Amino acid sequence: MKRLYNILPIITLSLITILSISCEKIVYTFDNTKPRIISGPAVLSVTDSTSTIYWETDEACHAEVRYGTSTKYDSVYKLDENREYHTVTLLSLCPYTQYHYKIYNWDFADNGPVKSEDSTFTTLHNEYSLLREGWSQYSAGNFSAALCLIYESFNRNPFVPATYAAMGWAQLRLDSLEVARESFATAYSLNPYLNITLAGLAVISMIDNQPQNAINYAKKVLSNDPEWVYEYAESINYLRIHLILAEAYYQTQQLEKAKKELDFLWPENGLDPNIPATWVINGTVYNSYAAALIAAINYAADNIELGKKLT
Repeated sequence: MKRLYNILPIITLSLITILSISCEKIVYTFDNTKPRIISGPAVLSVTDSTSTIYWETDEACHAEVRYGTSTKYDSVYKLDENREYHTVTLLSLCPYTQYHYKIYNWDFADNGPVKSEDSTFTTLHNEYSLLREGWSQYSAGNFSAALCLIYESFNRNPFVPATYAAMGWAQLRLDSLEVARESFATAYSLNPYLNITLAGLAVISMIDNQPQNAINYAKKVLSNDPEWVYEYAESINYLRIHLILAEAYYQTQQLEKAKKELDFLWPENGLDPNIPATWVINGTVYNSYAAALIAAINYAADNIELGKKLT
């Protein structure tokens, strides 16, 4: 026991010495130096709905990726953990769309932000973006190019009814009536409620001299949406549907209903079945109300096709 008492002071002195040496190595400094981006940012991979971005900083940092379809960067992805190597995968992106992004970095002491330059990436196509681009070509009058894109969309997913409807419209423009009929019929079998399909079937019915069928399809479109405009091809809209109804009602000798549709399209047409003096369309005088009515419907059709306002 006596020997233990003699050793204890030595052990205590040794511990104090070790702790003193260790404490002397702790140096407190104030960090006011901003970090630096020393590599990147770069896009490692991209799909139709994701993008993976990588960059490196010279010290451990937390960061934000601000991104969007313009330099307003309306979305933010935050990385709260401090690190030197950064990888972020942005999700739920729109297909075949250009995105802008910028990186913001802060070090452990919150020095920053250190920003990257604006950078961009474009997501890949999927069946829906290919369909959208097909309609863009259709609206530009490039019907063969439109059909190629629509077929590519079909090859990626052959079970989308809107793709078959798009095929039908492009095939109509290319005078491939038989395959257009088949395309619209398939689209209808997959989904009997799509307005773009119903509108196409109304057009086909008029071509096939089946005005009553055209009336049925056209009325379904307006029942679904009285002011319908197809989002990918704005020229296909409720005005054309009313025009189909006007022509179909005329062919079925429902002149009063045909005139009502004409009045919707061209309120100032001035036709009156009881006043022959009003049977004048675009400077041409007609001997019967029926002849003047169909002339007025055709005049409205020509102007709607050209996108002109009827006065």
